[in-house]
Parts: sequence; C-alpha cells; structure tokens
Amino acid sequence: MAPADLAEARSSAARMLAATSTLTLSTASSEGVPWAATVFFAADTDMNLFFVSDHRTRHARDVAARPHAAAAINPDCDNWHAVQGLQLEGVVSVVSGLERGKALALYLRKFPQIDALYAAPADEHEATIAQRLQAANFYKLAPLRVRVVDNSRGFGWRAELSLGD
Repeated sequence: MAPADLAEARSSAARMLAATSTLTLSTASSEGVPWAATVFFAADTDMNLFFVSDHRTRHARDVAARPHAAAAINPDCDNWHAVQGLQLEGVVSVVSGLERGKALALYLRKFPQIDALYAAPADEHEATIAQRLQAANFYKLAPLRVRVVDNSRGFGWRAELSLGD
C-alpha cells in the first residue's frame, strides 16, 4: 500500500476511534475457550485503547491468563455499502501510575458524564457506580495490527496497519 494510502487509512481509523464509544473485546481463557465482551473505550494518538473493568469479570480473568486479544469497533448501519469499522489484534495489560492517570484523563474527556458522576453523584446508586469505577482496573489494548474496513470505498475495501510486533 502506498504511503498516502496508509496515511489515509490511519486517519480513517483515528476518526472511527474518536466517533465510536464501544468495542467488542474478544478474549480466550487459559483453556482457549473464547469470550466476547462489549466495553466503553477511549483511544490515544497511538491507537492504544483504554477501558475500565473489574478484575473479576470473565474478560479480565482471560487477559490475565492470555493477554493476546482481538477487538471489533463498528457503528451500526443498515446497508452493505455503509459498513465501516476496525478489526484489531494486540496485547492487553493493566495500566497503573502515570499511565493510569493519562488513561483516566482520556476516558473522562470522551465520557464527560462519568466525570460529572465522579464530581457530584446524584444519589446513592450513582455514588456506588463512581466508587466501583474508581476502584476498577484500567486496561490498555495495545494494537499490533489494525484492519480498516470501509465499504463506502467499494465492497470489501480494507487496509491493514501494522503497529508493531
């Protein structure tokens, strides 16, 4: 793929990451049993995807055992020509320290309603949610490969980005 095409694919991927709130994370247990979970995420400029999850969830236990995972990000559409999205594979890790602070800042910028919930919970239920979110792990999916899918450019159009190995 020509450098200009790669730059456009990267730009398309960045736009999709900014415009989409959820991803479907695909993990596997230590025995290789697959699982998929939908999580809210925020992305940085390197296409690292950050999400919050309790360490007791099935997907969190899976990535603790096998950190290699895949994800799909795609907005809803109602016809073949509108299909767009990202398919990613990479490595998931828990973030802490300064990286957790940066992830939290990205997350709160993307989801200001969570920031408002932290600042002033409306009731006990919201206070409980805020406490659980603050105590939960922040995870980073560092993508190794990203496939950009965009049928508006032609049925089956895709571009592959290799971000590292």
